[in-house]
Amino acid sequence: MIKTINKIVLTIAILLAPVIAISAQYLFKTLNSKDGLSNSQINCIHKDTRGFMWFGTPGGLYRFDGYTFKNFQSNSQDGTSLPDSYIKNISETADGRLWIETSSGLCIYSPQSESFERDMNQFFSKIGIDNLPSLTYIDSKNTLWAYIEKKGVVAYNMQQQLIYEFDFTRIPEGNICSFSECQDGIIIVYDNGRLACCNIENQQQTVWVANDLANKKTTKTNTLKAFTDQMENIWIYGKGTLVIFNKKTGVWDMNIGNTIGMNGLGTDNSINDIDGDRTGNIWIATDRSGLLRTKVNSKTFENVSLMNNARVKTNAQCIQSVYVDNTDLVWIGTEKSGVAYYGNDIYKFQSLINGDITAITEDSNGHIWYGTNNNGVIGYNGQLASNKVTSMTSTPDGSIWVGSKQNGLTRIKGNESIIYSVAKDSSRTIINDNIKDLCTDKTGRVWIATSGGLQVYNQQLNTFSTYTKENKKLSTNNITTLFYGKGNNLYIGTGEGLIVMNLSSNSQTILTGNRANIKKFTNNYITQVFEDSRGLIWAGTREGLNVLNISNDELNHITRKEGLCDNNINGITEDNNNNIWITTSNGVCRIVVQRNHEDGTFNYGLYNYNTSDGLQSNEYNPGAIIKKKDSNVIFGGLLGIDWIRMNTKLGKESLPKVMLTQLYVNEEEIITGHDYNGNTILPIALNEIDAIKLNNNQNTITIKFAAGNYNQCERLQFMYWLEGYQTKWHNGDALTHGVTFGDLPSGEYILHVKAISANGSVSDEERFLTIKILPPWWQTWWMYIIYAIIIIIFVYLWRFGFNKIAYLWAKKKAIITELRKQREEIKSASDDLRQPMSRMASIISSMSERDRSVEEKEMLNSMHFQMLQIITRLSEMQMSLDNPESIAKENAANRLQLNDKGVICLSDSGSEELTVDQRNWNTSIQYKKYTILVIDDNEEFMNYLVSHLNCIYDVHGYCSTTAAMQDLEVLDTSLIICKQEMPKLTGSDLCNRLKTSARYEKIKFVLMTDVNLSIQEMQSMSITLAADDYLAKPFNIQEAIIRFNKLLGIESYEINSNSIEGKETRMLERRNASITTATITYGNSNLIESNQDEDSTPDDSMGLQISQQSPISIYDNGQYIEEYSMNDARDRNLMLNIEQYVIHNMSRGQLNLEDMATAMGMGRVPFFHMVRNITGKTPAALVKELRLKHACILLEKTDLNISELANQVGLLTAENFISIFKERYKISPLEYRMKYRRI
Repeated sequence: MIKTINKIVLTIAILLAPVIAISAQYLFKTLNSKDGLSNSQINCIHKDTRGFMWFGTPGGLYRFDGYTFKNFQSNSQDGTSLPDSYIKNISETADGRLWIETSSGLCIYSPQSESFERDMNQFFSKIGIDNLPSLTYIDSKNTLWAYIEKKGVVAYNMQQQLIYEFDFTRIPEGNICSFSECQDGIIIVYDNGRLACCNIENQQQTVWVANDLANKKTTKTNTLKAFTDQMENIWIYGKGTLVIFNKKTGVWDMNIGNTIGMNGLGTDNSINDIDGDRTGNIWIATDRSGLLRTKVNSKTFENVSLMNNARVKTNAQCIQSVYVDNTDLVWIGTEKSGVAYYGNDIYKFQSLINGDITAITEDSNGHIWYGTNNNGVIGYNGQLASNKVTSMTSTPDGSIWVGSKQNGLTRIKGNESIIYSVAKDSSRTIINDNIKDLCTDKTGRVWIATSGGLQVYNQQLNTFSTYTKENKKLSTNNITTLFYGKGNNLYIGTGEGLIVMNLSSNSQTILTGNRANIKKFTNNYITQVFEDSRGLIWAGTREGLNVLNISNDELNHITRKEGLCDNNINGITEDNNNNIWITTSNGVCRIVVQRNHEDGTFNYGLYNYNTSDGLQSNEYNPGAIIKKKDSNVIFGGLLGIDWIRMNTKLGKESLPKVMLTQLYVNEEEIITGHDYNGNTILPIALNEIDAIKLNNNQNTITIKFAAGNYNQCERLQFMYWLEGYQTKWHNGDALTHGVTFGDLPSGEYILHVKAISANGSVSDEERFLTIKILPPWWQTWWMYIIYAIIIIIFVYLWRFGFNKIAYLWAKKKAIITELRKQREEIKSASDDLRQPMSRMASIISSMSERDRSVEEKEMLNSMHFQMLQIITRLSEMQMSLDNPESIAKENAANRLQLNDKGVICLSDSGSEELTVDQRNWNTSIQYKKYTILVIDDNEEFMNYLVSHLNCIYDVHGYCSTTAAMQDLEVLDTSLIICKQEMPKLTGSDLCNRLKTSARYEKIKFVLMTDVNLSIQEMQSMSITLAADDYLAKPFNIQEAIIRFNKLLGIESYEINSNSIEGKETRMLERRNASITTATITYGNSNLIESNQDEDSTPDDSMGLQISQQSPISIYDNGQYIEEYSMNDARDRNLMLNIEQYVIHNMSRGQLNLEDMATAMGMGRVPFFHMVRNITGKTPAALVKELRLKHACILLEKTDLNISELANQVGLLTAENFISIFKERYKISPLEYRMKYRRI
């Protein structure tokens, strides 16, 4: 029965009240999983005082900054997370903390720590509320209202920290299900519809109670809520309930819900949320009817479709929540489709889907006429030449002229139409039925652009005049566009350029660029032409825009390269703000023109728009653009028309303070409260902090921005300036809405950020963030203290050392002065000794010439020689005393050497047998930069040589000259060592080829041969003389390295004046080394008979022989000293070199082992062991033997006395010589001379 009555009442209400209006179209923006909102059911919505949007879902709490979402969820392991992920309600206190109601109770979100306080019992205990409330509400005055079951309501003033109790003696007893607010105070809503209003503003009181709805007993649900509109009407809504209470009159409208089938206990529908905007709109979220809109005091409801900019409707019949923020944006939370939001300013443009608009004109009455591509003229049902409209214009007499693509021209005047067509008009008034464009001049004449030329209709004479190429009035018949400008100029766009026709003088100017024809148009096919208020000529083509300044003949190009949205220009016009609007095939562009008053030039700022700004399409038709008399601009596109929202305000007043949303350090996102390498970068949230401190290695940072303005937020831009690092403001990246600084040096910086609107307006609000990059440890204050201490110690030690050095220098000078005095005394004494000793030597010499016995002569000769030695030593001593300091330095330098540990020490020059001596070749980069090629077909020898040289140079080994030649082209070669006898290409051929090449002639070339060759032998064997040096196998590696270094010029190399090296090697006869032959020349001599007695002859193994060519051959018919086992040619060469060295230097007296080893190109220790291995003797014994054998030669061939002969062979005294000679040969030197001398 009750259901029947309800149906009757509902039927009567529907008949009496207006029905729901037709669904209106509103363009929303949507947020869903594609944007980062992973849960599509939105239970509640809130915008905090910082500008963040918060969405409560069954899957957690989401924060949105205009670009990205941040999700907060419950985590049982984290006591600072949400107690439950199902979010029911969000509210905010004055200090910015959010009260979050979840399925598991309340919690409080702290924006500083970005954490949640779960222990609400402790919180309520602190403020004096013992029991945990089941319902809370925070009003606009920052008062907390809490309902405690069976006790009543408690109000807590957070500012004064006072508690007010409303028990059931002050308010009606019942089950309270929600709180709301009106001007009188807080509205308490009961589940049966009863309302009670309480106030603590002036005094604690219950203002009024309304029981009408409760008395009717038509509702009983804990979903009831209340909303107060601008007229202070209270809307009570919930499951099956929608009523309005006018508290001013006390009248209840119980039937308003019946209009939408809402009221009744059994109604399967509910209203989930209601909110209102500033314009008086009431937005109603229903469970089954989607989103409804109505006005205050209106009983008409409008069903709102959630359509996005792509004209796609969101399938959202169930709306969970609705919220209007402080900028009047309406946020809609759906059950299955995420978030949608709407506002007058979220899109720059409004649009109307009314067909494919190809032409637009405005008549004298301000009425807009639209021509379409296939439906004629919208709103006109009369006859037309064709329904395919290409152009339109109006004349002062009220006529509308309509051009078609193929069927000519139509004139509409009143309800009549006149058609002008070549095909249909026998009078042939027009020359071509393809009408390209129309325009009207100031006299009312209509200019007609056709494919066959230009015509003009004179309304007064009712005649058509023609301008064609045939009648020589135009240069071309291909007319594309027309524009009537200032100065009675008609601008005619053609396929061959722009014609400027002055209608007063009938003169024409043809332009394909500027007047001087220096700069050309981007394309000569003119699609659109326009003259703006500045006198600039805008010529559009299919390859961009051309702007011609007639005053200075300057032509500028604006194309995609300069930022234009597309090069195909379809329309040009100017608004009342002097902005130029361009329609293209890919969007709309607004050009802001700024004049440079210094030089008269213009700058152009480009702002592009597309469907994301509310445009119905990105593609527009040619010529379908107009500026209305009310200054608005209309564009015609494929789907309809677009126009600029005249009430759009995107200036500074709508740009709040910039929010800092995300911080990345070294590409890692920083989370609040987390530790990074011992540094908690964000102890509180980034947007709450004023300064951050970073370690020295945390100096690459990225900061993301937001502005809390969701009107065209994707078009908001930011400008920034990092004070201390930059000197001016920079524009941020609009796509990343942030800025990155890489490798910031240590120091303190201040980041300044401002927001820029889509229109280019800069906000006055500025956000600051101090960034401090800590210095590395070596630049910290405590390290500077250590540096200062070290400097002080160094200065002290330096001063102490300086004084010490000064003392030592003074001491040295005193010693040198004393030495000079002693030198003078010694020189004086030596002069005194030398004169009488010289006289004594003369006397002794005279005595020796007299007839005396052999023994007496020997003794006198010995005394004479010793006197000469003393005189010589005195002379040498005097020479050394001339500059004792430099001589001492030279001697010390000669004895300085590096030991095996790299420490400088004095060598033991007196030691013959050394413990360490191996030349340490420098293998630094100085040597390694030289590239050497070793070429030998003996692979073992080649590898051996490469392995020894590779530690010094950059060595490459080859077994063929062909392979070496191939690598020679890519290697920077310094030296080539090549064997002569190579297959295919000999070493000589390779050398000649390189030396005759301009590219390779500077490469040093060393030729290896198997034996030593003379020049004649080399020429006879066709061996080249162009090589830089020659090596005869076998050879000493270290000696070869010295010669290589000399060729490369790496280190200085001193040789004796008599030595033969380098290219001079070819001048040697027979064997050679780097040591000269003896300086004494011998005459011819015969062999000494080998059958003489042992007692009267030297050792039979000597076999002495005299040779004019070389003293070396005087022993054993060319054999070497004693018949040592020397099968290796290398050993024979070594012994030959030793003998040459000893003969050449024996007169010096004692021979130093180190000097001898150096001359052989060896170290002392290897030299010592090699001599002993070959001869079985030490080097000293070998030298002694060579001295004695040379003495035998001198005894035979010279008349030197014994003293002179002893000095010649380096045995110093005659006594010593006689003793050693007799010990070796068993006879005295004189007896040997008398027995073997040949006169």
